[in-house]
Amino acid sequence: MSPTKSRSRARKRRPMVFSDIMSVDRVSAPTVSPDGGSLAYVTTRASLDENKMRSAINLIDLRTGEDRPLTPGPGSHSSPAWSPEGKDLAFVSDRGEDGSQVWVMPMDGGEASPVTCGKGGASNPVWSPDGTRIAFSRSVPVSPHLEGKGDDPSHQELYGLPNEHTTARVETALLFRHWDHWRDMRRSHVFIVDVGTGTIEDVTPGDADVPPISLGGDQDFVFSPKGDEIAYVKNPDRVVARSTNNSVFVQRLVGIKRKGRAVRVSDTKACDSDPVYSPDGRYLAYLGCAKVGYEADRRRVKLHNRRTGKTVSLTEGLDRSAATLAFSQDGKHVLFLAQDRARIAVYRVPVGGGPTVQLTEGTTNSSLTVIPGSDDLIVGRESTISPVQLYRLTPGKGIPPIVTNGPAPKGTPKDAGAKATQLTRHNPHLARELEWSGIEDFWYKGADGDPVHGWLVKPPGFTAKRRWPMALVIHGGPQSAFLDHFNYRWNLQMFAAQGMVAVQLNPRGSSGYGDTFQDQISGDWGGHCYDDIMAGVDHVLKRYRYIDPDRMVAAGASFGGFMVNWIAGHDDR
Repeated sequence: MSPTKSRSRARKRRPMVFSDIMSVDRVSAPTVSPDGGSLAYVTTRASLDENKMRSAINLIDLRTGEDRPLTPGPGSHSSPAWSPEGKDLAFVSDRGEDGSQVWVMPMDGGEASPVTCGKGGASNPVWSPDGTRIAFSRSVPVSPHLEGKGDDPSHQELYGLPNEHTTARVETALLFRHWDHWRDMRRSHVFIVDVGTGTIEDVTPGDADVPPISLGGDQDFVFSPKGDEIAYVKNPDRVVARSTNNSVFVQRLVGIKRKGRAVRVSDTKACDSDPVYSPDGRYLAYLGCAKVGYEADRRRVKLHNRRTGKTVSLTEGLDRSAATLAFSQDGKHVLFLAQDRARIAVYRVPVGGGPTVQLTEGTTNSSLTVIPGSDDLIVGRESTISPVQLYRLTPGKGIPPIVTNGPAPKGTPKDAGAKATQLTRHNPHLARELEWSGIEDFWYKGADGDPVHGWLVKPPGFTAKRRWPMALVIHGGPQSAFLDHFNYRWNLQMFAAQGMVAVQLNPRGSSGYGDTFQDQISGDWGGHCYDDIMAGVDHVLKRYRYIDPDRMVAAGASFGGFMVNWIAGHDDR
């Protein structure tokens, strides 16, 4: 191709607009068949006409690479889960009259059929190891006024109001609203359905959410390998609004019914979540915090021995917060994700104790699924210029964990020696049509001379020969961080597309840079964090001379909104 034709094609690219973000297929929830040959996953896209998000399930043949839709047609379909023999796929669909319910599709052909029905919907299906039962979560009314009122009470009946025209809510306990959702006297409970008969049993009755509505995951429940018990997460405290006591419980089962009382496994009142059984059922791994009442505490990989009752922390020495657990095929290691600076890496730690190994570096990974019969993994990967795509990851030997707050040491193997093979190729129009650039990392000295991480994205049509306005985007939390990922809320490409240099910083209080760095925000919102941010502004103005110091704007929400106002009151720029 001639240089002239190449430049002509480049000129046809355009800046990102809002509709581009709305047109993105959002890839999630990968799950591999028991024989390791097929991968089901979810794609979600916004429907502007319906003002809804619509999801569908795709299927990839891991031998040929063929990727095809599995659930075409009306409705939204999500949460795929393979039966133990791989003959059926359970999923959640709203195609029926009862709203979202669990459906089962035979994978050798035939139509899907619902296995749940009734009020409260159904979500997050989990198969029992023998394939006869499915656990799922459902919203149920829990109110002192419901005696004899049935399972579909009116607003008047829920709140014990004097007449049907009253719309008030009479609340007597926290938490009655979570973010922008009223609880309406309802709780999430785990149910088990007998797939053959359709009989359903509530295995977590009572006035508590299972899984919890805060500080946990949607699928904080799992069958043991023998199917004779189910582990789940519940906060037993009466006032969950001021409690972090999310705890792991184990409930013995006989079929779909409970046997005896649930036993609490958690050894502290700090936040625990994400229980996962080892393949032989000997261990129950979960994520656990150490500081009671501190919702942003580092999550350790904890290992509970089901025989001895002893619990140990496998990652106490790793200054990174773990997430998304999975056992290796042989059960000798726990695999997990953890934010490392502005990316998310894959790690491995032996169940018998020993050093943690970092398996990826410099990439942002999500999801974590072990391919049966293999050491390979399925992960999601993304960046500022690529929404999530699924990859087959073949780990290498890995490297010792990088726990520095600065760049990776020189000589670090690319991606820690892992080999990644791309499986999905959604959203090709973005790379074909849009003019954008990846992030440019930089490090600078913040308050007290500590290293602070930041990056910028240049606008379309960038040239260093002119001056550009700057948008400084500040994250919320405050114990969170901006990552090298495709952010649907604070997308740097959207800011840059307006003709600005878009800058993000991870100042004091940001996660992924160690406990000390993160915890220094506590009780000091306008102190070191503010100093770090202003030092970052000074740094980019000095280093990137094309930024116009007279045309700068700051944006943020939640803690970011607080800091924007703080800056306005403490700096005259």
